[in-house]
Formats: sequence, structure tokens, C-alpha cells
Amino acid sequence: MNQSAHLLSTSGLSLERMNSFLQVVEAGNIAKAALGDATKQSQFSRQIKEMESFFGVALTRRVGRRIEITDEGHHLALMIRRQFRELEDFRAAMAGKSVQVRFGAQGSIIDWILTPRIDEIRKALGDVTVELEQMRTLDVMRAVADGRIDFGILRADALPKETKRRKLGNVGYALFVAKNTGKSAGSVEQAIQKFPLVELLPGGQFGSRWQAWLSEKKLHPHVIARLASFTQMARVVRTGKAAAVLPEIASVELDPRRFHAEPIASLPKRAMVLIANTRSLERAGLDASATNRLEKVLGVEKML
Repeated sequence: MNQSAHLLSTSGLSLERMNSFLQVVEAGNIAKAALGDATKQSQFSRQIKEMESFFGVALTRRVGRRIEITDEGHHLALMIRRQFRELEDFRAAMAGKSVQVRFGAQGSIIDWILTPRIDEIRKALGDVTVELEQMRTLDVMRAVADGRIDFGILRADALPKETKRRKLGNVGYALFVAKNTGKSAGSVEQAIQKFPLVELLPGGQFGSRWQAWLSEKKLHPHVIARLASFTQMARVVRTGKAAAVLPEIASVELDPRRFHAEPIASLPKRAMVLIANTRSLERAGLDASATNRLEKVLGVEKML
């Protein structure tokens, strides 16, 4: 009996059941996946039991009043994602559509590194459709690992040491302020005291470094707003109503003819890296040379 015949000889496995299980895994539990629909919740429970019977392993477990996904369940979900994606790419290819290549990164990286280089990225990878998804650093790592996205761009220090990566360069920080304020900026420290400032909400790696730097320099800026992201801060700077300390790559958005950017050498730079899912690249027909070309296209230091 060949492998496919063995799979088909036992009931309990189908595309519908696999899709239902994947919905449960991504939602975290059966109740959330069913969106309050009791009938669908019952259906999901039955389908998962049928899959457990098929594979001979527990895919969920009860912890108190909650149902959690087992390690085996997460492993199966990873394989299902890969298979679904490969089937979808094949279907799209047969319909004459280009292969989709997905990138994950934080919003500022998407806005200031990836979006301005869409054409260059496509030339590096061939006739592909580029998809950009905004996500947190930890989610980028997970999504690349399980094949939901092909490439991720993030800080080097966020990765485990053993993770393979391509270096994209170091990004420093600068104080951005509109040139039409009518005030002389002076030194960075003087400007930070002089101009209204926006900064990030508390928490996060940069936020901690920024507060430590202010404390070290004994600076007490006039903060008019705290925002959730660098891109939000850049929008405020663009109005000319406040200054902000941003990654130097924000110069892509803040025209140097209108905004002055004073580098802050004493704020540590962050090393940016590119990570990839090798299996996904093989599926998309991309070889190492394409990744090498992409690495050159996305080098951040040549932007500055």
C-alpha cells in the first residue's frame, strides 16, 4: 500500500477538518474560533476529535476550564499552513498569477525601508507580487519560522544567536525638527530642551534607552504627546508643531529641505537583519542568488 493509499484508507482527515483545526489554533481556542456560534463550536470539537483519532495523538488538552493546543497540535498546524500555502500558490500559478512573496516587519520598517523599494525588491526576486504585513518583532520571528511569511526584517538583538540572518546595516537616531520654526537648534541637547517634543509611549527597547539617555544627560524635555510608533511621531513632526528623535531612515519621509536631522551619536545604533524561511523560498522558486540580491537592495546605510 503506497503512502497516499494508506492516508485515504482511514477516515477523519479532510481539507475542511484541517482548515477548521487551523482556525482554532490561530484563534487560541475553540470558543474564539467559533465566534460565539454554539453550532460551529460543536462542529470544531467533533472535527478535532476525528483528526485526533486519525493521527492517534491528542491535538488539544484541557487546562482548568480552558482548552489549549498541544505541542503536537502546533506541529500539525505548521504543516497544514505550509501545505495550504503551497496549494494556493500552485492554484494561483495555474491561473497565470505571479507568486506571492510576503514580508513582515514593524510599521516604520515597512514605511521607510520596504515601501520605497518595491520596484527594486521585485527586480531582485523576479516577477513576484510583494505583500507587506505589519507585525511586532516577536510575531515576525514566529511567522517566518512557521512559513506564514517568507522574509522578516527586525533588530539583530531580538533574535536567538543561532538564527541565520543577513546583515542589512546599522540604523542610528537623530533629532528631526522643522526648519521653519524660527529658532536656532544649537546642540542636540539644547534643541531637545527648546522645542516641543513627541516621544514613544513607555515600554519597549528604544523607549527604555531613550529615558536612560535623558536621565544621563539630565534633560527634561517639554513632551506634548506620547505615541505608539515612530511613524506616528514622524507625522506630528511633519506638521512642524513638534520635534522628535527618530531612526535616521525617517529622512525618507521627512524631506531634508524642510526638516533638519541632527544625529545623536551617544544613542546606540540598532543592527537590522533579514531573516527568511528556506522552505518558503524553495516553494516560490527563489534561490540563494535572489536572496543575495535582496540583501543588497535592502541595505539601510546607503539610504542615509
